[in-house]
Amino acid sequence: MVKKKIVTICVISLMLVFLGASVNASNEEVSTADYALSQNYDECPFNITVHDAWDLLTDTGNGVQIPIDVRYEQEWNYGFIDTPYPECPRRYEYDEFQYNESFLQWFIDEFAGQDLVIYCASGGRSKIVSSVICDASFTGIVYNMLGGINDWKVEGYPIRNNTPPAAPDLNGPTTVKVNIPTDYTLSTTDTESDVVYYYIDWCGDCVTEWDGPYASGEEVVFTNSWCDKGTFTIKAKAKDFYGYEGNWTELEIIVPRNKIINRPLIQFLQSHPNMFLILQKMLLQRFGL
Repeated sequence: MVKKKIVTICVISLMLVFLGASVNASNEEVSTADYALSQNYDECPFNITVHDAWDLLTDTGNGVQIPIDVRYEQEWNYGFIDTPYPECPRRYEYDEFQYNESFLQWFIDEFAGQDLVIYCASGGRSKIVSSVICDASFTGIVYNMLGGINDWKVEGYPIRNNTPPAAPDLNGPTTVKVNIPTDYTLSTTDTESDVVYYYIDWCGDCVTEWDGPYASGEEVVFTNSWCDKGTFTIKAKAKDFYGYEGNWTELEIIVPRNKIINRPLIQFLQSHPNMFLILQKMLLQRFGL
């Protein structure tokens, strides 16, 4: 009996060990990103692989995750991760997070409640920045991309550079009337298909702001009216999502003077108002009115 009990206990122990190994193997198949998305986010930051980052940043069905590149400008200019809008990278330098408290507070407020994927060259700076953001009571979710852009490239994920959009096509009437709203069409293309913003100066000293975003190649209609007569030059340019500005396009607009009625009788009556009253009375008597 004792031997049977010992054998039974051994069998049960082996089964438990086997089941435990199966559970662990199953858990290992769950990606870091999936695990993070299923949690209550008490942990900050979450460390994820470049594979997890790619899955997050190419699917808005799991929410919008914003990549934050914390490298220096010269590194950025050599290339950055290529993920589609709106999950495309923004660059804020590592030193700003470390040594600029006002910037850090702005950043925390600007991205409050959002999901951020922090990356650098190989993962060192992103780890520090991720911790700094979390320690500043950030209200969103922070993912630290292990291995940085170096691992990203090794695994074959795309990177890109940036060029400004082309000078926009500007079309519309070149002769207009005073105080009549007139439509003008703008469009431009961006080599990397980034979204674009337009800046239009209607009169040379007008206060205006960037308007957008619009898709590359999309035709956009703007309306303006002129309250003065004369010749004006419309100037328009475009910038892409990363702030790279293209060249100006110009269109000259003429607002002609109103035609002046130059009839002798009208001029005479305007300069002799009493004669107008006499003439009016004579006409009324003539026609029996």
